[in-house]
Amino acid sequence: MPSYMRRYTIRLIGFMTGYLIVLVGGLLLARGGVADVVRVGLALLTGAMICGVFWTIFRLLTECDDEYQRLLLVKQVLLATAATLGLTTVWQFLAVYDLVAKGPQWIGVIWLAAFGFAAPIVRLRA
Repeated sequence: MPSYMRRYTIRLIGFMTGYLIVLVGGLLLARGGVADVVRVGLALLTGAMICGVFWTIFRLLTECDDEYQRLLLVKQVLLATAATLGLTTVWQFLAVYDLVAKGPQWIGVIWLAAFGFAAPIVRLRA
């Protein structure tokens, strides 16, 4: 495994572990009844973990020394972004026409799922 992939993997495991700990622990704390300021802090910390995952992915783009692999990664990021924007745009227009109550709440998670689904699509078409 190239060194840039090892660093990516370590960062990704760190942020995802932090995310799970903060999310589960934070939800348990919040359900137990804590002050609003604590819930705001938990929400910001949980969001920061997901932002760390995004940073990790984009850091991989800068550290990857194989231009072909970098190209595939850029295509994966673009496909995930296009799929997320397309899904949320359609959903919001469904909301405009009063067909659904509100739009997707977990845009970051939708993007990460699209990023995962985009990987084999990009590599199959390469």
